[in-house]
Amino acid sequence: MKSIAIALSLVAGLALALPAHAAAPITERTEKVKLQGKKGPRLLRPGFQLGEYEGYYGGVSSTNSMPFFKGSKAKVEIHVTSPSLGELMVYCGGGESRLGLSWITFKHDRLQYVCTFEGAKAGADAAFAMARSKGTFISRLQQPQRAGELRFGGRTYRLETKVVESGLPLNGGGTIGYIFSRDGVDVGAMDMTGLNFSAYLPAKDSGDRDAAAIAALIVCFLKDDAD
Repeated sequence: MKSIAIALSLVAGLALALPAHAAAPITERTEKVKLQGKKGPRLLRPGFQLGEYEGYYGGVSSTNSMPFFKGSKAKVEIHVTSPSLGELMVYCGGGESRLGLSWITFKHDRLQYVCTFEGAKAGADAAFAMARSKGTFISRLQQPQRAGELRFGGRTYRLETKVVESGLPLNGGGTIGYIFSRDGVDVGAMDMTGLNFSAYLPAKDSGDRDAAAIAALIVCFLKDDAD
């Protein structure tokens, strides 16, 4: 009996030693919100709804060809509003980021996908950058390996391509999903399998919810030659 008690005590101690965010996967600790389409202000500005976040987006015509982002897919503008955000404009396209991204371990091109923001809640240092691995032929049959950083509302978030739900490893080269983290803790995700994309957002009273929603919208509307 004494040995059983000791064993139980050790198990309890190990459980307490585990970080809180390891207790459950991100899909069980967040709110699942479907990305839905809706009528936009005009034909080339389709609308969207992601929970309480709504707006429209559109590509900006471009004839330049870039290794990462090509043609008219090179740029996108996202207009989003919500009770917590107010009004926010996001401008994204290929370029060189002021964010170092030195923590990314895989080999990637100098040219990245970068975004700038206009909106009171974004913060003075708001910025986004995403890099994609050059990859091998085999890796390109799977989802492209990407990693990026979002600075929003005075906080810094990291984004990495990962399977969120039950997406198959092979996806014809398309992106399967992303995990968003802050200070090493997963705070949100975007699942891009199936016909309807789903975001996993922190609770509405969380200070990370706006950033997770913005990250989800950016990666959803990001288009390159792999998508």
